[in-house]
Amino acid sequence: MPEPSVVDAFPAFERFWNKVAGEPVRQQVELWDREFRVRWPELREKQIDCYRAEGVDWATVARTRVFPFLEARLARMRALHTDLLRSLPRALARTRQVLGVRFPVRFVIHVGIGCGAGWATTYGGRPACLLGLENAAECHDGGDGWSRRIVAHEVAHLAHQHWRGEVWEEVPDPWWKLYEEGFATLCEREVEPGTFPFRTGNADWLRWCDGHRGWLAQRYLRDVRTRRSLRPFFGSWYRIRGQTEAGYYLGSEVIREWTGELTLREVAVLSRPAIRRRVRATLVRFAELGAAPRSRSPSLDATGGASRHPSPVVGQTHRKVPSRSRTGRPPSGT
Repeated sequence: MPEPSVVDAFPAFERFWNKVAGEPVRQQVELWDREFRVRWPELREKQIDCYRAEGVDWATVARTRVFPFLEARLARMRALHTDLLRSLPRALARTRQVLGVRFPVRFVIHVGIGCGAGWATTYGGRPACLLGLENAAECHDGGDGWSRRIVAHEVAHLAHQHWRGEVWEEVPDPWWKLYEEGFATLCEREVEPGTFPFRTGNADWLRWCDGHRGWLAQRYLRDVRTRRSLRPFFGSWYRIRGQTEAGYYLGSEVIREWTGELTLREVAVLSRPAIRRRVRATLVRFAELGAAPRSRSPSLDATGGASRHPSPVVGQTHRKVPSRSRTGRPPSGT
């Protein structure tokens, strides 16, 4: 298998930042826009379109949530960049082996405007993972396995689309959202089980989620029913009782529940009506059961099936928690 295709925009960002670090934030954002418009037009348009679809002004987010913190996070971004380049080939090979996929993937490493540490999309007409160091550096420093987890999570999104024969960006359906992110997060957990508990940078995250699984299911059902925003479940800039990204955990628990009777690939191609029914029914069951049981569901074998024994590829399955690690762009509400 050839080496991963990598578009590395980070060195260009460092040169850009050396020139503008002392400028006012508003000027920095304007210069970033000008630089990306010329050098990385597709990358710029994807990010701006992402905010536009949410009805959010991208420049305001960049000025208030991203650029004021870039200087302080530059050392972390450098460490993450180094770790990504070192980890990518092996992480991609491991993920392909576990999922049983071989399609080409392009990785774009960049510093953007807060659209996510990971984003499964297309770039240059090819399936691609956009890896935003500005988001990753909020919680990670390159030493907690983030690079391997984000590759597994985003490639799992691409595999999901590949198996369904569909390409989507953001689907405004709360049941689909939990299913889609849960699918990728379960794959991430299987590919990188040893470091999954450090997914958010909080060592207590998985233990807290396990202890509150029933409550999280109740909260998700309530928020869907009352049409509240789901951002607290999926956005790294939002929290539920102090915890970020609880929706990724909850979704992976839902999908894990299904793999007792379905292979991962069968889960991937369920019809949308079936997905909605199953997700809601599983959340109702979790809400009735309360905390996650100590006895976990079987791990997935390398072909996506259920196995009563640890996968020979992944090894012993551990519980834990990215990508979009915000494995993702600014998440939509309901």
